Amino acid sequence: MESSYSKIQGEGNQGQFVHDGQSMASSQGFDHVSKLWYDKTMSYDQGMEMLEDDRGHREDYLVTRSDMNFDVRDIDGKIEFGIETDDQFYVPNDHALDQIVKVACNGKGTAFVRSLRGSVYDRNQSKDVQRDYQDMATILSIVRNGIRRQATDKKYKLRCYDNGSMRAFLSEKYAEVDNRWYLEQLKQIIPAGRLSHWRGDADTVFGNVLIPDTIREEDDSDYGGMVSIGNCEIGKRAVSSLPSVFRAICMNGCIWDQTKGSEIKVRHIGDIDLDQLALKIRTNIEAQIPLLPVGIERVLGVRAKGTDGVAMKNLIAGVSKKEGIDKRGSKAILEAWHMYEKPIASEDRSLFDIVNSVTRAGQYLDNQSWLNFDKLGGRLVNYTDRQWDSVKAFSADLEETDFKKIYSSNSVLSA
Repeated sequence: MESSYSKIQGEGNQGQFVHDGQSMASSQGFDHVSKLWYDKTMSYDQGMEMLEDDRGHREDYLVTRSDMNFDVRDIDGKIEFGIETDDQFYVPNDHALDQIVKVACNGKGTAFVRSLRGSVYDRNQSKDVQRDYQDMATILSIVRNGIRRQATDKKYKLRCYDNGSMRAFLSEKYAEVDNRWYLEQLKQIIPAGRLSHWRGDADTVFGNVLIPDTIREEDDSDYGGMVSIGNCEIGKRAVSSLPSVFRAICMNGCIWDQTKGSEIKVRHIGDIDLDQLALKIRTNIEAQIPLLPVGIERVLGVRAKGTDGVAMKNLIAGVSKKEGIDKRGSKAILEAWHMYEKPIASEDRSLFDIVNSVTRAGQYLDNQSWLNFDKLGGRLVNYTDRQWDSVKAFSADLEETDFKKIYSSNSVLSA
């Protein structure tokens, strides 16, 4: 795709704060990206090499229920629960085991069954020991009892490795989209992009594509555009891409909501025409890129919104309450603010500090929470003045007893 975007020149000292405080990745062609950040990114080819290194030789089977033999066997001295099919015995990983149990037990009991495979404290020996045959037999009994109620001709897709492990247990309707194929499409659409915030593995693509030329230089940092991407080969997530904004100095991302730049989300169900999917991905991303300046403008607009003297601890608690964030997430946001934003002089604080704290906190949480926090950052960017006024009014009246309910029963950081 020809570059349909251009650098946006801001006002003020043109991002000199970043340039003075950090080395930039200029020799790599990224004049407005911190070298520290660039070193954490990688090329598409590097991403595909990582996927290839982790892949191993894969085997897929479409098997009817009647042809699956659930059993317990000794595998290299360890008792394992697994499935025999096509004269091969496959031991499910935790994810595949969860999928098997969900089918057998109508979505219930996954945590309990998974716990039967972990080590357990033996009071007689006063130490942790491996689970034994009786534990595996319990799993076998639970699965066999539940799966017998499925139609004998019902088919399942088993995704396995040739080393005898199973990575997924899926419906026959599951449609594969290969992770390498997805990265190849992105490479064609955004050839100069870099993979950033990467949390992918052999089965999952999860991260952002940094777009180097969508840059706005401001006095606190450089800003630019990314596309948040996702795909999974084992049933964890749909094929997706979302418009996103980055802040160069801290690697924070923010996913905002736009009519033309909305999320593309294709579930792995039924027949997926890869040519049509490739066109859909390209069309969506090409519609997103021209909107990146709008997204950056909205992010920067929050900087002009003051706190009206309401303490940050109160405001973060108010946002957490309004958005239904649990204690773990609320505390993570407060801790992120305390660590990175608190040094800002009180008279210079703005609601922008909350957005930064939210997206910063997400970087230290699990994948789904990280994505949710980036989306929350986007929602906050789009809050109206009336919505912010409501948050400030609610937050101003919060007291210590409220903080313990929102953050934790433990002591709460001052802010």
